[in-house]
Amino acid sequence: MSSWVVDLEPVLGSEVHDPLVRPWLEEVFDRHGSAPAWYVEELAAQRRQELVAELVPLVLDQAEAALGHRPEMPAEDNTVGHDQVWAVAREPALVSIADAVQSLIASRDSVVWPVCPQHRVGQHPELRDGIAVWVCQAGGHLVDRIG
Repeated sequence: MSSWVVDLEPVLGSEVHDPLVRPWLEEVFDRHGSAPAWYVEELAAQRRQELVAELVPLVLDQAEAALGHRPEMPAEDNTVGHDQVWAVAREPALVSIADAVQSLIASRDSVVWPVCPQHRVGQHPELRDGIAVWVCQAGGHLVDRIG
């Protein structure tokens, strides 16, 4: 499988070596064998669409709880707001989606979301120890999981 993974670098980039992506690659390999890169690229596109459909509502639930209304968020294929989601693993995709939702809310509505309850400044999505989290920009501390 390792030589097959290296063959996927031209279509998936260095993400193929990310430990969070490994389970997805193993699943692809188990189902399709050493499928050609073009086919894995199609599977990756499908996976991104599935992640967007699954995860955007989770982020919007958090936004709605904090803002008191559910923000309108265009999401189609692998695009959320004005940004594209390239991750095929759940947690990195969740960080990308949270960033896209946050950016659109800030630019369209001129609203800072989410806000650290301790420091009253914005939080930003990050991947810490393989988990998608909101991090306070003033204190650098983890505030909450994303989703």
